[in-house]
Amino acid sequence: MAAITDVEQYIAQFDGEKQILLREVRATIVRIAPEATETISYQMPTFRYKGNLIHFALYKHHLGIYPGSEAIDHFKEELSSYKTSKGAIQIPLDQKIPHVLIQKIVLYNMEQLQHKSIPDWKRYHAQWEDAIEKIQQILHELPLDREFKWGSDVYTYQGKNVVSYGGFKNHFAIWFYNGVFLKDKDSVLITASGGKTKSLRQWRFQSVDEIDTVKIKNYLQEAIQTVIDGKEIKPEKSVLHQPSGLLKETLTKDPSFQRAFDKLSPGKQKEYMEYIDNAKQDKTKTARIEKITSLIKEGKGLHDKYKR
Repeated sequence: MAAITDVEQYIAQFDGEKQILLREVRATIVRIAPEATETISYQMPTFRYKGNLIHFALYKHHLGIYPGSEAIDHFKEELSSYKTSKGAIQIPLDQKIPHVLIQKIVLYNMEQLQHKSIPDWKRYHAQWEDAIEKIQQILHELPLDREFKWGSDVYTYQGKNVVSYGGFKNHFAIWFYNGVFLKDKDSVLITASGGKTKSLRQWRFQSVDEIDTVKIKNYLQEAIQTVIDGKEIKPEKSVLHQPSGLLKETLTKDPSFQRAFDKLSPGKQKEYMEYIDNAKQDKTKTARIEKITSLIKEGKGLHDKYKR
């Protein structure tokens, strides 16, 4: 069976009633996020807006909605009647599709993503055309699927990220998402993510002449094998953060504000702390604190307006 390359092709593979259901879900998302773009990612319809906004897929007995773990946690009360996991919602096909709730989830994710900048991986591609062509030839000889994520092509195996590439001002690079498990017998891999991504390793080149087809293919085949072997770094449990900076000072000075903040759920506290910490200037932080004070004292979360 040929690989699915666009959303319309995905929908067309189902019978009439299921096509209608999928088109309705698609239309629900389009209405609330007309600026989002459609693609196929992880072999399912995906909407992107400065990142993955939401995925959906149809199965024999349910519709799967994949909005990410934060959205599922945020709407856990409204999702209590559905089976959920860390990143998935299962809606039985014998139940009415909750279009309003899907729209709320999409709105929530859009707000989380709206200030996210998209890396311009193609800014220097013109000067690395030969390198890109050479890497693509190597990649296309291997059993990898090409998907579009984070503004760039990502090659996957069995739905797992394996490798990507990009041209930069002073070098060209390919990076292995599970590179920490590679033997690196040629000692070419470096950690280039400031420790933020523990498993990612990068291979840099100063010219297309340095790209050795045989060596790269060997590394790629080993990277594919790590997926087959199920090797991965398990995410660490999140640490419960405490208020800091101006927010901490404000809470300390206002006991009633502190008590109200302490009564909030850890998730709501985290939303407020991130909202303040993401402001770069103190005057912006101060303005945001003034904005949220009444909400906190009323026991409301930052995004509760999307819940009702």
